[in-house]
Amino acid sequence: MNKNYSIHTFGDSHSEFGWNDNIKKHHLGPILCYSFGKEKLKRLDIKNYDVSKGDYVIFCFGEIDCRCHVKKHISKNITYVNIIENIVKNYFEAILLNVKNIEVRVCVYNVVPTVEKNNTPGSSTYPFLGTDKERKKYVLYFNKLLKKYCLIHNFIFFDVYNHYIDKNGFLKKKLSDKRVHIKNGVFIDKFIEDNL
Repeated sequence: MNKNYSIHTFGDSHSEFGWNDNIKKHHLGPILCYSFGKEKLKRLDIKNYDVSKGDYVIFCFGEIDCRCHVKKHISKNITYVNIIENIVKNYFEAILLNVKNIEVRVCVYNVVPTVEKNNTPGSSTYPFLGTDKERKKYVLYFNKLLKKYCLIHNFIFFDVYNHYIDKNGFLKKKLSDKRVHIKNGVFIDKFIEDNL
């Protein structure tokens, strides 16, 4: 790794899992992308961290939204598309405020693949809402919008999604912590080596 810059992750638990020891990880707790997008600098202001000019800053939010929240806000008049579009629009507004007047290189991490509920331990605090197929659909659409907004804002879309899916499109157990996180960061490291 080039010693002239540091790489930082900011976000929910996915900002911590799978990243190697050279990365400065800033796990903010189980924060929703929705909450960061709504509360913006009140929720996270990277100027309060040891971020320097030329560093890479990787924002890691959205998995909890897709797993636990999108489904419960769907109604007759509001689709998952409406919900996710609103979340991602606000997410990028919050990112832009965070990096304003700081010369950093911005990355947005993909939402990691969802899991199959029947073979993954659940949590009453963070339940799986929606079928496996529905949650996979939410994640895919979320990532599609992240990629689109990264192109618009000239950010790097930190996309390792396809390396971590099994033949059915769910998180590969052998590369995970057997729950919802990536454990083996081999493809994360490769992306860093090739792109940062």
